[in-house]
Amino acid sequence: MPPMTPNGFPKSRTALVLAVLVPLGVLGDALWIRLAPGGAPWQALDDRWNGLVGGPADGVRWQLAQLLNRLGGEPGLALLAIAVVALLIARRWRSAVFACAAIAATALTVDLIKRVGERPRPLDVMVDTGSWAFPSGHAARMAAFVVIVAAVWIPARHLRAWWPVGVFLTVLMMGARTWQHAHWLTDTIGGAAVGWAVAALVWRACTPLLDRERALREALDAPAIVEPAASEERLS
Repeated sequence: MPPMTPNGFPKSRTALVLAVLVPLGVLGDALWIRLAPGGAPWQALDDRWNGLVGGPADGVRWQLAQLLNRLGGEPGLALLAIAVVALLIARRWRSAVFACAAIAATALTVDLIKRVGERPRPLDVMVDTGSWAFPSGHAARMAAFVVIVAAVWIPARHLRAWWPVGVFLTVLMMGARTWQHAHWLTDTIGGAAVGWAVAALVWRACTPLLDRERALREALDAPAIVEPAASEERLS
């Protein structure tokens, strides 16, 4: 069985350009929210969505939303810590550095943008929350998680199958946050965009580290070449 190795950053220039521009765009939206009289210019859309979703605090959908709520908080960070330890045990410290850097950079970026926008959460929020609404930290962490998994855990031949799964997980988190009225719809869109973009930028920045890890692990798996003995008699 071949060793698990990190994947290279996508060669498409579009991916890198988007990873740079998306956080700047979301930051611009936060500034727009801060300066616009009466709140976000797209508040009417958010109000309509907020009126469509949500329900009683029980049932399967509520329990799923609660599970995702917890996974986006401290329990989710604990699971990430376990995954990082697993990488270290597997002697993949470079991948562990990338994973930690991606999560930390995502958290710092989200916190900065929240402070710029200072957007209040919906008044009918159904769970305990902290800080401002825009962008959603839960959605950002899920999107960053999807990128981290793609970079360090998914075999290259299965990446095409992973991306739809990752999109589904991210949309599921976005739906859970709006279902519990913890966020406006556009909060979750902005959060998912920031999480993907920042994690992608860290992936690109860590490319030399991850390339080195991949080369070392592939070299360990390569068959050994036995050199002929110097004293071997030549055939006449």
